Amino acid sequence: MRIAPLTGLRGIAAVAVMLYHIPHAPAFHAYAVPLFSRAYLCVDLFFILSGFVISIGYHERVVKHLATSSYGDFLLNRMARVWPLHFVVALVFLVRMLLNVSGEQGVPLTSANLFTNLLMIESWGWGTQPLAGNAWSVSTELVAYLLYPLVAILAFSRLAWAEGLLAVLLLALVAMLGHGSRGPLDVNDSDTILPVLRCLAGFSLGVIAYRVVRHPRCEQLLRGERGFLAACALLVVAFLVPRGDVLVALAFVPVVIACYYDSRSSRALLANPLVFHLGLISYSIYLWHPLVRDIAARGMGIAHRHGITGLDWTLVLATLFATWLLCWASYRLVEVPGHRLIKRLERRDMRPRMPLQQAAE
Repeated sequence: MRIAPLTGLRGIAAVAVMLYHIPHAPAFHAYAVPLFSRAYLCVDLFFILSGFVISIGYHERVVKHLATSSYGDFLLNRMARVWPLHFVVALVFLVRMLLNVSGEQGVPLTSANLFTNLLMIESWGWGTQPLAGNAWSVSTELVAYLLYPLVAILAFSRLAWAEGLLAVLLLALVAMLGHGSRGPLDVNDSDTILPVLRCLAGFSLGVIAYRVVRHPRCEQLLRGERGFLAACALLVVAFLVPRGDVLVALAFVPVVIACYYDSRSSRALLANPLVFHLGLISYSIYLWHPLVRDIAARGMGIAHRHGITGLDWTLVLATLFATWLLCWASYRLVEVPGHRLIKRLERRDMRPRMPLQQAAE
């Protein structure tokens, strides 16, 4: 079940992260847009969306009919969705480092780093680093997938309030410990478990949001045009609070719920063909854009050293276009086929075995 505004919301978040990251390269520093100076918080939106959307698809199968088979099927489906692209991007970043394509070597190519990246567990707090920097959040989501039945059972029990309070306290703890690089919640250190806690907090809030989405009071507040616009206004106010990262993360929850209700306004803003397309390729945008940025930044540096300075804007626009083209191809050639291949192998393994005599016939 795909709800178009939620897909579009993911696309907007991925583009915001990209526009936040591009000026981090010194060559593109002059192109920083203040509007996206705190777009690192869109990663928390990804975590909330993940918990919410996964509950839409798997609550009945995994929580209400919990069994080894349903849990295993859930994990396989999630791995089929995220691992193929994670693996391909990590492999390309590895080749980039070996060939020094972008002019920098940020991650030591140790056996521990290579092994944990292969298993997608590189950001679980034991000091290993992701080969592709943004992959840290994908790695932490694997923890949330493993714990999903427990998170969901609590969210649909009388202890839901305690789980929600714990999620808020975890976000506050992550923000207060001072590990954020550009803001309180901008925490992705490889040698600490804080990124995992950040992910689990947002993921849990997303699962709880799915529980309350059919509550009459929630529908009264957030369904329809006024509800969606009010949720967006609340998010804007939260962004205006200095160092109010935790408030922004919490304000994402009503936005997600309002998008689920699928009002005309949310569809116009988030389900139009362009934004919906960006949502489809958002995972690729999130993982690939640092590579394109770094290669383009090196190209701009070479051009400047040769006295070519009049084509900067052209190169910036070319970088955005190249990112879109690569991500569209990645979605079509890696994400979709990778998911289908793993699902095909699953169906083949689950096929009933015929007796030898029947098979021979």
